[in-house]
Amino acid sequence: MILAETAPMTRAALLLALLTGACASASPAPISYGDSGARAEAPAPQRAERRTPAPIERRTPTPRLEEQRASPAPQRAPPEQPNWADGEGTPLSAYALQPGDVQPFDPANLPRSHHVSGDESVYDIATRYQVPLRALIDQNRLEPPYGLAAGRVLELPPPRYHVVRRGEDLGDIARRYNVDLRSLALLNRLQPTADVGAGERIYLPAMAREMAQEATPAPIGVGASAPSGSGRFSWPLRGEVVSRFGAQPGGTRLDGIEIAGREGASVAAAADGDVIYAGDDIEALGFLVLVRHADNYVTAYAYNRRALVREGQRVRAGEGIAELGARPDGRARLLFQVRRGSDVLDPAPLMGAQR
Repeated sequence: MILAETAPMTRAALLLALLTGACASASPAPISYGDSGARAEAPAPQRAERRTPAPIERRTPTPRLEEQRASPAPQRAPPEQPNWADGEGTPLSAYALQPGDVQPFDPANLPRSHHVSGDESVYDIATRYQVPLRALIDQNRLEPPYGLAAGRVLELPPPRYHVVRRGEDLGDIARRYNVDLRSLALLNRLQPTADVGAGERIYLPAMAREMAQEATPAPIGVGASAPSGSGRFSWPLRGEVVSRFGAQPGGTRLDGIEIAGREGASVAAAADGDVIYAGDDIEALGFLVLVRHADNYVTAYAYNRRALVREGQRVRAGEGIAELGARPDGRARLLFQVRRGSDVLDPAPLMGAQR
């Protein structure tokens, strides 16, 4: 390396300069001209002209490589960090998830209508505005299989909300409607720990259901006598009726009945008819099967995990048409509905006793 070669050369040049200076300044020794007693006085030697030695350049010796490695490198002062409290730089809160990133519309100020674009489905629109799927269908008198043409204008139903009671917080409301606390807070543009006052409106997600609603109706056990009806339709599933037709706690409405069961259980056609739809285009309903019967009746079977029939197929009463699945909250349920034309009917008066 260059550094290793330079150090010896510098020391050699310095030593050579010192020796040269010493030789030029030394006095010469006396000379003897024989061994006789009389000694001739030697002529006085002429003093040699003293030469001024060349100036010695004092150079700082280059440290050894080992010394350089041992000595620490000079430390540079670290750059001064911005003081976030003084507002310098971009605060980290600017990168936090904002309510508008999840829910682009303020639920308190939803638009009154929506223009269908592309291949949007009813479920897409209900999810976008966080309105109940059933309410959106009823508001626009949509008919199965609920296809939408691009450019159609749909009216949006009014949002659902909960009026805060004295002593309630967001956690209480989330538990009451079986929804995630963070999702409820984001929908209302609040922090999960925010304080809410009595009388304030807290808007609810589309799938919010009051936990107490299943305890309100008296369940109909297997083998117990069901409401006596005309017997026009048979029961599609043996099980407890956990939600009845009509208004529900919290201001919601159920256009049918929900029957509890076991996942994978066979769901049967309630009467002879033709399958007019079998698919899972509406994600919240799982696999949906629609069967058209005589006298303009249509029955709907939702929350299935698999359809066992195809569109256009003729089915008989009691024939298996699907396998029972679960609602989005994980409960195994069958949603059973009856329509006649555009009218939504309570299935109970049309059904006989469970067997």
